[in-house]
Formats: sequence, structure tokens, C-alpha cells
Amino acid sequence: MDVETQLRHHGRELIALDSNALDTVRMFFQVLGPVQMLMQHGAALPLRGARLSTLLALLLVQAPAVVKRDFLIEELWAGRPVKDPVNALHLHIAKLRVLLGRNSGLLQTRKGLGYRMGLSADMLDATRFARLAAEGNDHLDQGRPADAAAVLQEALRLWRGPALEGAGDSVAIAGERARLHELRLVASEHLAEARLAQGQHVALVPELKALVAEHPLRESLRGLLMRALYGAGHQAEALEVFDATRGVLRDALGVSPSPPLRALHAALLAHDTHALNVPRRGPAATTPPPGPRNAPSRVVPGSGSRTTGEAGRTGGLVPPLDAFVGRRADLGAITEAVRQNRLVTVVGPGGVGKTRIALQTADNLREEFPDGICLVELASLPAGAGPDRLIAAFAEALGIPDSPDRIPQLARLKAALAGKRMLLVVDTCEHVRQGAAHTVDTLMRGCSALTVLATSREALAVPGETAFPLRPLPLGEAVELFRARMTAATPDLGWDDVTRASAAAVCRRLDCLPLAIELAVGRTRMLTVPDIEARIADGLHILAQAPVPAPERHRNLYATLDWSHELLGADEKRVFHDLSVLVGTWDLDAAEHFCADTTLSGAEVVDTVGRLVGKSLLAPLRGAGSSRFRMLETVRVYAQQKLAASGREEEVRNRLAAWTSTQPESAARSGPKLHGGRPPARPIAPALRDAMWTARSQGMCRSCSLTS
Repeated sequence: MDVETQLRHHGRELIALDSNALDTVRMFFQVLGPVQMLMQHGAALPLRGARLSTLLALLLVQAPAVVKRDFLIEELWAGRPVKDPVNALHLHIAKLRVLLGRNSGLLQTRKGLGYRMGLSADMLDATRFARLAAEGNDHLDQGRPADAAAVLQEALRLWRGPALEGAGDSVAIAGERARLHELRLVASEHLAEARLAQGQHVALVPELKALVAEHPLRESLRGLLMRALYGAGHQAEALEVFDATRGVLRDALGVSPSPPLRALHAALLAHDTHALNVPRRGPAATTPPPGPRNAPSRVVPGSGSRTTGEAGRTGGLVPPLDAFVGRRADLGAITEAVRQNRLVTVVGPGGVGKTRIALQTADNLREEFPDGICLVELASLPAGAGPDRLIAAFAEALGIPDSPDRIPQLARLKAALAGKRMLLVVDTCEHVRQGAAHTVDTLMRGCSALTVLATSREALAVPGETAFPLRPLPLGEAVELFRARMTAATPDLGWDDVTRASAAAVCRRLDCLPLAIELAVGRTRMLTVPDIEARIADGLHILAQAPVPAPERHRNLYATLDWSHELLGADEKRVFHDLSVLVGTWDLDAAEHFCADTTLSGAEVVDTVGRLVGKSLLAPLRGAGSSRFRMLETVRVYAQQKLAASGREEEVRNRLAAWTSTQPESAARSGPKLHGGRPPARPIAPALRDAMWTARSQGMCRSCSLTS
């Protein structure tokens, strides 16, 4: 069915249906209410089905950025079984293109990456709303309340109902919906300020009462209502609003009104008309995006601070009992990063020590956060948990009780943190990355004095985030850690040159990962260090059940790697398994040509390698030549076991051998491509050498020359 017939079928008289009409008709898109596509004349194109609306919404709210294919699949089906998710997504993309007609060029494909909507600034109502809201805010700051009111009213008229209505409740949609509603509320507050400055106190009272009833914990709205009531001649009622506010905050959060609201109350009692007529500008009325700060001070002028009692100030952060060993340079760099930035995420593979260094950083910064430090542990949440579960975890960590009057938990959380110079340590975000990113972003936008230090195997991708990659320990520090933990666990073993040499060999075999070293030390209760060295050379099974008190995911090395593995998509698992047969380092060309097949293109392989790097399962090595990559040996052994369990190991090794059989001749012609910029006469990479031995043993590569 062509576009014209389909539009008639749905009963939409959109345009004169001639063959070139869609070439000249402009389109507009709406998300501030039901998700819609509009033709130039205002008629809506029909969106049939919730998933099609969700797909369009996901593309619109991230325009003009590319939205990755795997992200769209996860958001559209959210773990529900679907026979062929890639094909199902392609079908929905095709349906969307049919609706767009000859404007389908707006929906662009980025091969191997995903899709994007190529919109100009005025084609999306949310973009126009944000521009007008910012313009109105500027007028207000410059003392032009009439201009501000006109522009802000124009902005708010763009809203037709709840944002993204009909687009479902996936994690990304829920997060964007909350962000848009917050922007709408801020614009409404700015409009109220502009109208107060014009003397419209009486007309504003019922409107502000309705907003306060809808958002009972938002002190800025209550302050505006108090000013409107006073200006309308209702001083007693204005004072009653303050008393009611004090009761609501005490019952819901266990806190007192903020200093700005208390100052407004004092101005009411003193009939200070000058103070009452000054608009509440600055941090209390705006929601700046998170970003780096140049000044070390975290005090927001005029915001003051509030306490939630001693439990809220300590936040459950208990200094670790064991000594912090090594990593002095990393610790100093992360500490300084937290001083200079509002969101720092320590990123690295499982077992590298992210939680330990984050806790040490927080302990070092205790004196710089007068409102306390709170540890929010997310490991117990199920994978993919949404914003509601995340918000509940944050509230529980902060000791915020459930509200008997059904006040939204996010509003209570933001009210408790507003104006506080506080550090949240948010630990283990990778399995709930989208929900964690949304929650952190929302809190930081609404609480401008808040700082967050997160740990994750993958960056949160929140605006203003500073990601700090944590690498395995240098060998010397790894041996120092081994000795410190061994001395504490089994002081009778002693430490001599033989023990030191064996400890160094064990640390090298374990990639100098702190968790693996701690697990190995646990075996010293029954084995000498040389015994551990001998047994670990035969495989990592010796660490499978080390008796170490730790979270479930850290009880043994395989549990740590299982945690990361289960978070991978199907393509990521396949490429991760396949790359385990490459020993040593390799470049993107090797991965692209070796892993690509009929189901996964070379470009998709490259994109998948990038995601595995982002998830800390591959380590990039950047030198003077091309970028090269490797798996930590512990990770490679694990991936090989998964490959063997999949039943594909022989197929993968044969594919590698067949590909390698073509390499020696081409390597002579294009050495830098295979050797990362080194001359072909230099020793070849272990990955290629290992594959060549396989090829020779199977008679596939009689001309292979192995340089050792």
C-alpha cells in the first residue's frame, strides 16, 4: 500500500494527493503531549501501535544524535522474548519511513551504528519550548517582566498534555518525560515571577495553589504563593502557608524549611515589601545542568544547608577495615577530579578495585562535605531496574521514610538534597546503567550543591560526567598488595626472595587485578605461595571458591566475570567469545575481518568492539601507530570457556586459521596494518602467531613463517 492510499485508509485528509506533494510539504513533530507527526497544514499522520510511537519518541528526543540499534531494541522490547529483534526493529523503521513518505530522508541510517532524525531546530516542539523558556528567563534576569511573561506564555502553550503520552514507560522514555516536566515546572515558576513583578497577585493565587497541591514539597512554589497572597492582601493566609510547609517537610522528610523560605517568612512578619518584591532568582529557582566547576567551593550562595539528623550525615559510609595499598597517583587524581567536577565515574573491569578506591576517596574528602557522605549500593537491584527502583534505593540509603500522603518519592528525594553540600558514592551502576544515569542526572539538575562519585564497568554518559578509567595495578604495587594481605591473613608464612618471586609470578598470571590477588591470598591458609604459583599455571580454577567475605559477585573470579557477561547483548557475547582465540594484541582490521560473517558486518564488528571497550572487557593500547587491543588474560580464559560451552570453538578456530592463511603475503605488503606501525621483519603479534600454528597444523598455511 503506497503512502497516499494508506493515508486515505486511515481517513486523514492531509494534503492534495499529487505525486510530488510530499516533496514540498514540511513536517513538524510533537512530544509535549501525545507523540505526533504533523503535516504543514496541521493534520496528524496516524501512528498505529505503541511501539511505533515509542520508536519515534526515542529518535525525536535524542535528535540529531545517532540512536544505537541495541539501545532501541532494549527500549522497545525490554527483555521480552522476540524471535529476531534486529528484523523486528527494521520492520518498525520501515513502517515509520512509510508514514514519512518522501520525507523519509529525515530518518537516516548510520550503518553499523543506528538511526537518527535529521531535524532542524524548529521542527520539534520540545526544542522550541526550551529555546523560548531560556529566552523568557533572560528577559526576567534583565528586568523586563512583561517581555518575559509574553515569551514564557508562548512556550507553555506548546504543551498539550503529559509529555510523551502514548510512548510507553521504558527507562529512557520515563527519564525524558521527567526531564521535560521539570523544565515545564521551572518555566511556570519563572512566569509566576514575571506576573508578580507586574502586580498580578490576585490572579496568581488560585493558579499557584493548584501547583502547590500538585507539588507539595517544592519550596519555591510555596514561596511564590506566600508572596502572591501577601500582595493580594492576605498576610495571615500567607503565614499559614509557611506553617503548613514546615509541617509537610517535617512529616515527609524530617527536615526544616530552607533558609531562603525562612527569610521570606521573616520578611512577611516584618512587612519588608522590598524583600517580598525581589524575584527569587539564582540557584533556588533554576536547574543548571551538571558540569565542571572551576572553584573548589560547593556552597551555593544563599542556599544554606539542612540536616536530616546524624544518620543522614554519616550516610552509612563506613571506612574499610583493611589498609589501602598502592594507587597513590590514582587516588590523588580521583580526589582532585571530585573537587573540580560534580559527577565523576570510576570505570574499569570487574575486580580492578573501583569500589575500594571510591570509598577511600570519599573518606579522604569527609571534611569537604559538611552535609555528609552517603553510600548508595546498587548491586542488589535486578538488571535493567527502572527509575522507580533506583529512586527507592537512593531514598533508602539516605534514610528518607516512606510518605503517608503519597508524595512522589523523587520529589521527596530532591527536597531532602536541595541546597546540601553532600557527596553521594553510587556503587555498581553497570547493570542498571540507564536508570542510574537518569536518577543521577535528575538529582544533579535539581540539587546544584550535590556531588556524585560513581563506580561502573561502563560510563553513565550523563552530560558533564568525568570518567576516570582505572587500570590493573603496576606489578610492584600488586606484589605489595599480595604481601600486605598475606601478612594479615597468615603472618607465620614469612616473606623471602622465593616467596616474593612466586608472588610476582602469581600477580602477572592474574593481570595484577586486586580482586584476583585477594582471592589468591585467601589460599595461603592451606598453600604456600610457590604452591599457588604452580597450581595457578594450570588454570584459574584454584580461585573458583576462595573463602573471602565479599558480595556474591566478588566471591570468586568467575562470579565477577559472569556479572559482566550477563549484561552483554547477543552480538556483544558472540564477538567477545570469538576474540578470545586471539592471543596478545590485535588491531581493528584483524577483528573486523576475522569476526565478520553473514550475520554481522565488518562495521558492526567494529561498533561491537567499541562497546566491549566501553564495558571494560577489552583494553585499548594506544601508541604512535594504529590503536591495538587486548583482553586481560583472566578475561580471555573466561571468554574461551564460554566459547567452548557455546559449541562454536572449532568453527571459530577454523575461521581464524583460514583468515590467517592469507596474512603473511599481505603482511609483507602492508606491515603497518598488521603490526601496528612496526616493520614486518619485527616479531609478529602473539595473536597472529597462535593462529598461524593452528593453520599450519591443519595444512591451511604452508607458507606461514613464524618469527619468535
